[in-house]
Amino acid sequence: MAGDYRTPDRPNRDRIQSNSRKVPPSGRPSSPARPAITPGPNSSTSSEQGHHPINNPPSQSVVASQFNPSSDQAVVPPSPPAPNPRRLGRFRLPRSWQFWGITLMVAFSGLGILSATALLRLPSLPNCPAIFWPTASASLRIYCAQLAAEKRTVKDLLRAISLVNALPKDHPLRPEIDRNIEDWAKEILELGEEAFQDGDLDKAIEAAKKIPENTSAHALVEDTIIHWESVWKKAEDIYRQAEEALKNQELRQAFRIATQLLGIGNQYWENTKYRELNNLIVETRQDSSKIDKAKSLADQGSLTNLLEAIKLVESIQPKSYLYTKAQDLIAQFGRDMLNLAEAALDRRDYNEALKITRQIPDKANLQEEIRDFDVIAEAQSQAWGGTIADLEAAIINVQRIKRDRPLYGRAQQLVSTWQLEIQDVNVLERAKQMAQPGTVGDLSAAIAEAQRIPFGNPRREEAEKEINQWQAQIETSEDQPYLNRATQFASTGDLQAAINEASRIRPGRSLYDQASRRIDEWTAEMQRLQDQPLLDRARQLASGGDLEAAIDVARQIGYGRNLYNEAQTEVNNWSAQLQQLQDQPYLDQARQLASQGNIGEAIAVAERISSGRALYDEAQTEIQQWRSQFQGQDYLRQAYNAANIGSPAMLVAAIEIASQVPENNPARSEADRMIQQWSFQILQIAQSQAGANPREAIAIAEQIPENTAAYAEAQRNIQAWRQFQGRR
Repeated sequence: MAGDYRTPDRPNRDRIQSNSRKVPPSGRPSSPARPAITPGPNSSTSSEQGHHPINNPPSQSVVASQFNPSSDQAVVPPSPPAPNPRRLGRFRLPRSWQFWGITLMVAFSGLGILSATALLRLPSLPNCPAIFWPTASASLRIYCAQLAAEKRTVKDLLRAISLVNALPKDHPLRPEIDRNIEDWAKEILELGEEAFQDGDLDKAIEAAKKIPENTSAHALVEDTIIHWESVWKKAEDIYRQAEEALKNQELRQAFRIATQLLGIGNQYWENTKYRELNNLIVETRQDSSKIDKAKSLADQGSLTNLLEAIKLVESIQPKSYLYTKAQDLIAQFGRDMLNLAEAALDRRDYNEALKITRQIPDKANLQEEIRDFDVIAEAQSQAWGGTIADLEAAIINVQRIKRDRPLYGRAQQLVSTWQLEIQDVNVLERAKQMAQPGTVGDLSAAIAEAQRIPFGNPRREEAEKEINQWQAQIETSEDQPYLNRATQFASTGDLQAAINEASRIRPGRSLYDQASRRIDEWTAEMQRLQDQPLLDRARQLASGGDLEAAIDVARQIGYGRNLYNEAQTEVNNWSAQLQQLQDQPYLDQARQLASQGNIGEAIAVAERISSGRALYDEAQTEIQQWRSQFQGQDYLRQAYNAANIGSPAMLVAAIEIASQVPENNPARSEADRMIQQWSFQILQIAQSQAGANPREAIAIAEQIPENTAAYAEAQRNIQAWRQFQGRR
């Protein structure tokens, strides 16, 4: 950028400016950072920097003296007119010296003031936009070029270059002009870089392409533009990838992609677009949460949940990346609501179906289907009446749906269904009329007529119900005599004859279940009569003490017979009594042996009571207790054996073995008593060694376990013995 030309490295420019500098009669002072270059005779008196024009422009003679160094001659004013003799005669000049003294003093003072004013008045600045450049001097071009360059815009920098570049190649100021052109060209490239960093790539490229070809900055233009476009394209690709990730609800991936903008090399993308992308990620995360919640509600399937789901996705704004997905979900949820209306119609709930369709939002784009659905719903509600008139009215109603309507195909299916149903109604009505007399022949004819309705027809299910009912009437009339005779046989006590007669009613017949119940009752009664004597005899034997004979007699009542469960209960009781009588001696003997201390023999005797016997569980409980007792005694015996040796190490081992006796074992109290005794015995051994060998005494005392009675006293002795060792 061009600066003040009054510098040591620009002597030519300074010299030219100093030679051409004159003080204009009026105007504003020039900038101290820039030499005041005065314009030629045709220049205006206002500055290009926005100064107000000077109200009193200099006269032609002053301008000539300023801009033409050769015109130094004074301008001669015209001669005054000759005095009129008559007037001179009328006026007489004062002759007082005081008057002339005052007059001369006033005149000299005024002349001094005018001179000072003329000296202090600065020359006016040139109005660069109004200059006629073909006749402008080099200094004026340089001055105006500097003013334009100081505005620091591409247009003004190019204007500055154009002004000075028009001077001849051999001009004395050409080296300085070329240096300024180079600076201004570089500044244009810098402005392009600023525009690029500010996010205006087109403006940056446009500025760079305007750099003059004869400058060193022009050699950088192509590479710079390629760099700008490469960075810009890379940033756009990153932004586009992040947008795609947002559209797919891949929020973490979008954030990872967005961070690539931070090192892209462009402040606009690193700051503005990165923040914008982050805000979009936050908004998309919120919208994604709404979509997930809406899907969860819709999956629950109720009308209330679907309406709440639609409300959620409707809150997603059009600018959101998930807006299209939200609109698709609205259509999907609207379709789900229409399915709910279909289900209500299948349940023959006409009002509920219409209530649902009225709440389907317009954004679901199902308006045409809803209109057709309403017509179909009304027609179906008419068809529910079931009469031919109702069906015909429904057909007429649904035929309002024309071929170009969304539900035309379904309407035609309903028309075909209802036409078949009309035919079925006619057949079914004839069959019902045939069945009215109630005879077997009439009922058979009615069944044959109703069976003309094919499977899959609308009224086939109703026809099946009528056929089954008529068939049941026929079977009842045919089988009732068998059941009546069987009942008569049973009343006379001939239960077997009653069973045989009722068994003639085959499975699947209408009276079969009733006959089967009667047969079961008569069979149970007959078995009771047959088996009761056996059970009574077995009880008699058991009361006499012959349990084995009682069991044998009761087991003669076979499985599945009426008294089988009762007999088995008695058998189990008698078996338990018998086993108890057989096994009680073993258990008593085992307990006696255990009380005598023969635990092993007691266990062996008790184990003779085998599994499944009446006393088995009781015997096993005793065995577990005896084994625990035996184990405690065994531990105590081993401890005694170790303690009998008498050495400190064996006494410690005895304590450890005795500690293994279980807490609930009868031998535990004896084990605790011996543990305390053996601990003091170890302490006594240590004390006996203390006088001759304190170190050995300490080693023995340290072996006394913490949970023993002698432990505390042993620790005090150890401390005393160590102090004694220290004094020695």
